[in-house]
Amino acid sequence: MGIRPRELAVSLGLLVSELREEPAWKGKVISSGHLPDQLLLHSIEGDDLKSKCEFMMRACSRSWDLAVKENLKAEQMVKKVFVFTDFGGYGGTFLKTLYEAKLNEFKEQGYGDNAVPHILLWNIRDWNMPRIEENHPGVTLLRGFSENLLKSFLDNGGEIGLSHVMEAAIADKEYQALSVVD
Repeated sequence: MGIRPRELAVSLGLLVSELREEPAWKGKVISSGHLPDQLLLHSIEGDDLKSKCEFMMRACSRSWDLAVKENLKAEQMVKKVFVFTDFGGYGGTFLKTLYEAKLNEFKEQGYGDNAVPHILLWNIRDWNMPRIEENHPGVTLLRGFSENLLKSFLDNGGEIGLSHVMEAAIADKEYQALSVVD
């Protein structure tokens, strides 16, 4: 494929932001600009894992600030935060910790458990070995890229899991003639 991971990450971010139905979220992307209302599209910043984790925490806090500023109800909250990146090497532990911290923060502000957005982090850099990790409620980690993974992501409205990828892999015409014999 002739596309570079960074271009794909930016493209997916723009696509998802335009597909949002809730007006408060439509067309919005998390920015790392120096001014709070400066809308800039950037890849995750930082030179090491710690600084990248801090960037992620600031990004999630901005979505919370927007929700408070717009006086959104729980049902208007963004349901999923998509993070598309091309940096190599990350650990899922910081996202689990971030999710738990946001869950407590949302509860303190009177929102229920279901108001905390699900975090989907897709590291597109590794083109050879795509995989999905779903070992913590509220957090999904995708690594790598394949046409089936992208198709499954787009066909299922951003809902993606191991079963979605399996279904996409066996949905091709050549597999339709197979039958299961028990």
